[in-house]
Amino acid sequence: MKIAILTDSSAVIDADAAANLDIKILALPLLLGQKVYYEGQDLRDGELFDLVNDSKETLNIASVSRKTLAQQMQTLADAGYTDVICIYLANGINALDENLRAYAKAEARALNVHLFDSHTTGLAQAKLVRQAAKLVKANEDVAQILAKLSVMRDKTQTIVIDDIRNLRKTGYVSNGTPVVGNALLHLKTLLEFTDDGKLAVLDTSVRMKKAYHKVLEQINSSGQVVTDLMLMCDEASAETANKWLQKFQTDLPETKLEITQLKPSIRAHVGEKSLLVSWIYA
Repeated sequence: MKIAILTDSSAVIDADAAANLDIKILALPLLLGQKVYYEGQDLRDGELFDLVNDSKETLNIASVSRKTLAQQMQTLADAGYTDVICIYLANGINALDENLRAYAKAEARALNVHLFDSHTTGLAQAKLVRQAAKLVKANEDVAQILAKLSVMRDKTQTIVIDDIRNLRKTGYVSNGTPVVGNALLHLKTLLEFTDDGKLAVLDTSVRMKKAYHKVLEQINSSGQVVTDLMLMCDEASAETANKWLQKFQTDLPETKLEITQLKPSIRAHVGEKSLLVSWIYA
């Protein structure tokens, strides 16, 4: 048995880490006007954001075709892999899950496909991917790896702080909670990834100065120790994210903190000026 770990480009994994841990990354196609850019391949993230900022078009994420998936799987099979564990962004915000499931059920497959919905995205998804790759190097089998990933996923949560204008267009909010938002009042909505990978409203009409305390309350509500906390932002939300980072350093002094820029594929879902906060319980 030779196991490959495959993820999508919304996970924040740089080329060196991917090479060192033998992680395969499926580039997500991003649509700006009539032009398709493959995340992490055609342009650097910053260059793509510059194009978006200079354009009147909205950045959208296109579907990964089943043909592309089949080609990726065949490449892995040709390299001698017998099994692939696919760890991908939450099913509630993309059709990748649907296409992967269709491929996994196909009679003619290049190798054994094992699907694992991360129920999150970004840095939290990357934590799951890196852990899976380390378990492969430790010679764990597929069943052992999936079982340990499930435990880790159950201890991982992600909240999106957003004005949801973009999410209203895409329809990715799943629980139907009425949302009141007014950009002039700087109101935000707090959304969480649920246990089935959907985005659901946690709280509405929250000013940013109160949103932090609501997030901290959510983190502490379980009474468990947080080992890792991750922030993701764009240029427009970077100032707020860095202020939050300083507050978390005080309020969660034993927690490992990390901050990075939103991937274009994530911003395509949540829109500009959003924040993602993810954490992992011990």
